[in-house]
Amino acid sequence: MLESHFNTPSPLQEVKYSRLNKRNITLYIKRDDLIHDEISGNKWRKLKLNIEQAKHKGHDTLLTFGGAHSNHIAATASAAALYGLKSIGIIRGEDADPDNHTLKFAAEKGMQLEFVSRTDFKTLQDWESKDRLKELYGSFYLVPQGGANYYGVQGCMDIIKEIDLEVDRIFVSCGTATTLSGMAIANGGKSEIYGVSALKGGGFLLKELEENIRQVYKDAETERFIREKIHVLLPYHFGGYAKITPELIEFMRAFTSETSIKLDPVYTAKTAFAMSELAGKLNGLKPEKWVLIHSGGLQGIPAMEEKLGHSIY
Repeated sequence: MLESHFNTPSPLQEVKYSRLNKRNITLYIKRDDLIHDEISGNKWRKLKLNIEQAKHKGHDTLLTFGGAHSNHIAATASAAALYGLKSIGIIRGEDADPDNHTLKFAAEKGMQLEFVSRTDFKTLQDWESKDRLKELYGSFYLVPQGGANYYGVQGCMDIIKEIDLEVDRIFVSCGTATTLSGMAIANGGKSEIYGVSALKGGGFLLKELEENIRQVYKDAETERFIREKIHVLLPYHFGGYAKITPELIEFMRAFTSETSIKLDPVYTAKTAFAMSELAGKLNGLKPEKWVLIHSGGLQGIPAMEEKLGHSIY
């Protein structure tokens, strides 16, 4: 079983955090960052069933897509090496630095890195281009960018299944809506779930969410009930994907100082910031239990620090 290499179910840790506690909120953090040293968080959850499918269909190579600092690229390279598979990463941008922390790690894990223009990066992901990819790279099992497919959604359903207490609100980062979709389906309308977009222009996430839910629930009433409990928050991207500001860095440092838990700057830090802002708008009269999903991604901190020219922590 693939799970034998991983710390699942991941811990659900109660955390003392004054910004929420003073509003009568008890905070728990779902520590998916502790699932694995290299394949942590939702990256593993989106990969695990895809890897099972690849092996079941007799493939020996995974092919996927990602940016130069993609956690998904790093995780796919590591997972493929762990399970004796080859891997190919199609990297956005011909000018991407192959020696950055993320890509250097992927290459060390044996991933074949192919750098393409931004136009080709988008074109090659269309299903019509699969034959062209096979001509270029031979036989492979395709894992979409970010693990965003049916098996990725199914794998993320486990996040909710592992939360063994009744909670009022759950917060999770969004890049493709895959993780949010799996959580929404498994949640079944019980808790309020907030997906925080890490990208500028994340309005498409709602459409992706609805399409993913529709694959599982055909009944319109069920879909409506689930959607009414799901909220996509768009204003917390801090300039866009992999963008960061001094305000966010200050927040990360304060959060870690108080909780002893590091956040990654691309995803979970933005979600924690949004969560803290929402808490500030409540009157605190009603006690609540909240869960923050820590989706890993800590491997990306050195690359971000290199880009910034100074440390975050």
